[in-house]
Amino acid sequence: MAGQSSDHDPDQLRIEGARLRRRLADVAASIACTEDQVAETMERMALVLPYDATRLREHAARARHHSKVERDRAAALGLTS
Repeated sequence: MAGQSSDHDPDQLRIEGARLRRRLADVAASIACTEDQVAETMERMALVLPYDATRLREHAARARHHSKVERDRAAALGLTS
């Protein structure tokens, strides 16, 4: 279209959208990795701190849950890009 701004070019918008989804997927994957590390750390701490083991294992379980949520998010974003 004559006079159409490049900011509104449908192809550019699709490309930028794909880039943003890829960045979001990368961030979600990174968060998942960090949550996995948190879970592992909590499990190790539970082994050496028996009086806090229950609480630490609960934290580990929550971290694993968050990891799964972020990994699923990364996968969903990766499929749509």
